[in-house]
Amino acid sequence: MQTENFILISHYCQHTQIPVDFIYTLQEYGFIETKQIENKVYVESHAIIEIERIARLQNELGINLEGIDALYNMMHRVNQLELQLRRTTERLKIYEP
Repeated sequence: MQTENFILISHYCQHTQIPVDFIYTLQEYGFIETKQIENKVYVESHAIIEIERIARLQNELGINLEGIDALYNMMHRVNQLELQLRRTTERLKIYEP
């Protein structure tokens, strides 16, 4: 398997001073997915944004991972409701003059 779109976790953590355990905890909470390729653990490159966002929330705002999980669930629900509202608004436009 090619590793072009993957970042080796040990290298990333070494360069950013983010603990490797933090990455595994994010995986346990379902925030990111890791891949094991040839006995090395990688994360997809687009997951770096999520890792940094969550690390920033934790460090700057002092939110623990349980709080971040709750926040992400609420944000997901709000996004679903906004989409539903948009769809309903579009459907109601056919009745306007």
